[in-house]
Amino acid sequence: MSSLNVRPYAAASQGSLDDTRHRASLVGRQAARRRTLTLALASSAVAAIAIGAGLPSMGIAVYLAATLPFAFFS
Repeated sequence: MSSLNVRPYAAASQGSLDDTRHRASLVGRQAARRRTLTLALASSAVAAIAIGAGLPSMGIAVYLAATLPFAFFS
């Protein structure tokens, strides 16, 4: 017997197409949220390192430059 598995495909109904679009929208939102969170955490870490290294104005500038767009556009 062959070990090749062939999946039967059928035409997608309208309901499943709407569901696929909805899932794609949710995945896009989750990816954007993950990107936003990653950028905010990275900027906080860079700012903390800059402040710890004795460059407080540079640390605050990095933090503000990275977080203000989220305040204005989210």
